[in-house]
Amino acid sequence: MLEHIRDKAPRWLVSTILVLLVVPFALWGINSYIKPHGQHVVAKVGDTSISADALQQALREEAQRLRRTMGKAYSPELLDNPAARRAVLERLINRQLLLEDARQRRLQVPDSAVAAVIQGVPAFASDKGFDRALYESQLRRQGLTPAAFEAELRDSLVLQQLQAGLAETAFVSNAELDGLAALWFERRDLRLTTLDWQRFAPTSPPDEAAIQAYYDAHKADFQTEEQVRVAYLELSLDAMAAAQPVDDALLAKRYEELKSELAAPEQRRVRHILIKVAEDAPAQAVQEARQKAEALRAKLLAGGDFAALAKTESADTGSAEQGGDLGYFTRGSMTPAFDEAAFTLPLNAISEPIRTPFGFHLIQITDIKPASAPPLAEVRDALRARVQRELAQEQFYAAAETLRAQAFEHPDTLEPAAQALGLKLQELGPFSRRGGEGLAANPEFRRHAFSAEVLGGDNSEVFELDDGHYAVLRVLDHTPAAQRPLAEVKAEIVQRLRQQQGAAAARQAGEALLQKLRAGEAIDEALAQHGAIVKDLPDVGREGAEGLPPAVLSLAFSVAMEPGKPGHAGLGLENGDYAIVTVTGRHVGPAAKDPEARESLRRQLLTIRADQALTELLAALRERYRVRIMDAGGS
Repeated sequence: MLEHIRDKAPRWLVSTILVLLVVPFALWGINSYIKPHGQHVVAKVGDTSISADALQQALREEAQRLRRTMGKAYSPELLDNPAARRAVLERLINRQLLLEDARQRRLQVPDSAVAAVIQGVPAFASDKGFDRALYESQLRRQGLTPAAFEAELRDSLVLQQLQAGLAETAFVSNAELDGLAALWFERRDLRLTTLDWQRFAPTSPPDEAAIQAYYDAHKADFQTEEQVRVAYLELSLDAMAAAQPVDDALLAKRYEELKSELAAPEQRRVRHILIKVAEDAPAQAVQEARQKAEALRAKLLAGGDFAALAKTESADTGSAEQGGDLGYFTRGSMTPAFDEAAFTLPLNAISEPIRTPFGFHLIQITDIKPASAPPLAEVRDALRARVQRELAQEQFYAAAETLRAQAFEHPDTLEPAAQALGLKLQELGPFSRRGGEGLAANPEFRRHAFSAEVLGGDNSEVFELDDGHYAVLRVLDHTPAAQRPLAEVKAEIVQRLRQQQGAAAARQAGEALLQKLRAGEAIDEALAQHGAIVKDLPDVGREGAEGLPPAVLSLAFSVAMEPGKPGHAGLGLENGDYAIVTVTGRHVGPAAKDPEARESLRRQLLTIRADQALTELLAALRERYRVRIMDAGGS
């Protein structure tokens, strides 16, 4: 897909289309970009209104993004709160502010660029290329018109121009990079002393009054869980696809149409010699590096041994020992200049010196594996599944609309929907808000099962479990939460009180030991009395070490040290233990001199500075354009 888009549009457009098209073409209802008169306004930027529909659409898109990135860890509750809605609204406001600024700067995107991006999207293409009818059909599925979609795409491309301009102004000097690398790749030698709370816990149980007081203060902790038992219907694109008949003739036809897509990409085996020179090196240093590369190329053209010269002359120590060999790779694996040379150079030819952020490279192609499509027999099963899914798409969308209509028209039963679609009405539960077996493990399923309208007796709305998988449910039985008696939870309360007291005593002892350490006193005898566990952890970087809690690692790298003296700090751990962190030494790690690590760090810093520039611009724009928020809830 990326290569297709790249062929038809400037490189700076590529990331934008990814942003626009990550939203699946399975959203239902009227899209927020179609703005009817009189709709509720949640915010204004200057004279431009942001509608409640626009906010709800942005919330749906954010939910889908989180679901893709977080997988099973995603929960709808992440966005079901005022703070999350306000954050999404602020992003819409920022977008509108940037659009206002782009218009002031007269930034424009020509129709040809918008068309090139659209025509490069596979979802809008048939066997013969871009298909206008398919394009309009896909947009209708989202409730979009071509004019609305193209206007939104044009705005996104304009914003990409604006943000790219800000990114180009970011700069990092070598001196700054040296300082940051020394700090970021610093290594520390640690001694971790742990006081176990259990050694400090009281041996006698708490009295009845303390137990009763704790129970009274924490009654919400000691309740039976609210539970429901539900009836539900599932609609699955996979299930529909599996039922689609596909004959051999259709399979052979699709194989020929998809042959180029099914082919493994061309691979090239490359070896190189690197003459290292920094990207921002002085002109004289660059010229000297170029001359050295040209001299080595002359030797190679005169019959010199590439592998031997790579071993003695290449600054890439990783490949030099292998005669400069980088192995096989596909297009797009290397930096742009290196990649372009590697995939245009003839077999066995020696390239001119190629400049990259790492220096000058001499490249030779030692082998080429051309792109090749596997035989039909090898991909038959996977291709059949793909064709079945293609055939089932329209059927699935129509079934989803029917399911939605039937569940809405008959809010007190799912039987008509089941009969209309030939679906099996299933039951599940009881399960709690924390989860259960099967679909009850899905956060979206649980959210709807415990929603107010469903507990009130209505069907839920039709909701998405994951891509191509929908459900609707209704509650059959509801068991509210109930208070557990004190006698039932007494042992748990005793354990909690014991841990609280042990943790407090461990902290008190740890802080006393910490004061002695800072005063230069010996604490070995006290550590032995407390049964402390002492562990030396040499050469720890910011990535951590096995068994080292993140909070301890963070503390270890915040400890200040005087020259020639260790640094000490302490903290209570989540389990009740107390940890004393002693930094016995610090030094700059070897990664601080590694060209690739430094370049990665430079890019991160440039990104941070570009973000800072964007933040400063947005702050200035809020001074220029009046921003009014009427309703962050979007209701």
